Order: sequence, then C-alpha cells, then structure tokens
Amino acid sequence: MRYHFQYCQAAAVIITALLLTGCVFSLLPDSGLPSGGEPGPDSGSAPPPSGPELVVPLTDGFDFPVGDQNGKGWGVTGYGFLDWSSYSGTWHPGEDWNMYGSPLADWGQPVYSVAHGIVRFSGFNTAQGNIVMIEHHLPDGRTVWSQYAHLEQRWVAEGEIVGRRQIIGTVGRGPNNRFSPHLHFEIKIKYLPQNGWPRTNGQAWPKAKVREYWAHPSEFIKAHRPAK
Repeated sequence: MRYHFQYCQAAAVIITALLLTGCVFSLLPDSGLPSGGEPGPDSGSAPPPSGPELVVPLTDGFDFPVGDQNGKGWGVTGYGFLDWSSYSGTWHPGEDWNMYGSPLADWGQPVYSVAHGIVRFSGFNTAQGNIVMIEHHLPDGRTVWSQYAHLEQRWVAEGEIVGRRQIIGTVGRGPNNRFSPHLHFEIKIKYLPQNGWPRTNGQAWPKAKVREYWAHPSEFIKAHRPAK
C-alpha cells in the first residue's frame, strides 16, 4: 500500500511538471499534422464532426473567390498550381490571386466563398496567417474543401453554414505582414487539415502525390460553374 501511494505521488509530480512547462501532447483534431508537416493517420477522410451536425446544403456550382463571380479584374500573378515554390521548397498546391494594378490594390478587398458549404476551420496559422477552410458537398456525393489563406480579416466562424458568394474575409499579407497582399487559394479533393502542406520530413512530395490531395483551383471551378 505504501509503495502504491508513493507511485501515485511520483506520477502526480510528473504530470504537474509537464503542465507547468507546456510539455504535453496536443489532443486537438489537427495535432496529427504540424504546420507545414505531413498527413496524420486520419488524412484523406472527412474530419470528425464536432458538435451537433448541421444540414449542409449541396453546392449548385462554384464561382471564383475574388472579384465578381468570374474573377474579373483579378488573376493568378503569383505562384500558380504546381509551380515550384522556392520559398517553401515544394510544389505549390494552390494559386496566388492578385488584383490587377497597384501592388497594394487588393489589400483589404473581399474574399468570397466559392460555393455553399460549412466552415471547418477559421483561425490563425503561424505559416500562413488567417485561414478559412470550407467543406463543400457536391450533388454527385463528392466532398471537397476550399481554403483561403493570408487573410487580413476572417468574417466567418467554424461550424457556420455559408453560401456561394458570401464574404468570408478580406485579402491580407499573411502573418506579421510577411508577404505582399494576395489571396492564397486551394481546392482539396482529399481531406487534409488547414495546416497540411505537400512535404514529409522536409522532403517535397512529387507532383503526382500533390494531385491526389489538391485539384487545380481554376480548372476545378471552370468545370463546376453554376447552371445558367
């Protein structure tokens, strides 16, 4: 009995030390994928539901995330899909959108949800700044995720139902204004948390593997426009 009591005392001291020093393991849903890291064991499937399940409206088509529904006045002037990024040392899994004109013209401009869906993440990432990730349910049964990064402001919360062309935030410059203003935009076709990036243990994924998880954003939108 005495040894059992001493064991419990020792265990309590260890746990207290871990809590005070911050040396504890995160149990958050995204903890399997560190920022810019590699997929955890649950990657590739939909995230577990959190709280009461809401009825997510099916998509009725996709529009572009900036400008008008056709992206008028904007273009991919930064890294395009699967361009080699010398900044991250990986194939770029999205598109960097800018407004034509002054380099600062798009700072603070509205960013729109590309389709009906539910917000699965709205928060801050130390690598990409403010991020919104939205889950979309297509009529054919597929699920995809649109992600909007480097935002100045986020106007939606996790778990919120959003509609196509609803403003979800504004164009920003990333964490600590690290970048020139632009929208980093992705379409994921296989689930990855918001901090997923195409590399493992510092090694860039090959293009073929990137395509397993991400779609070409503009091509996907053009292939899924709303019916006229």
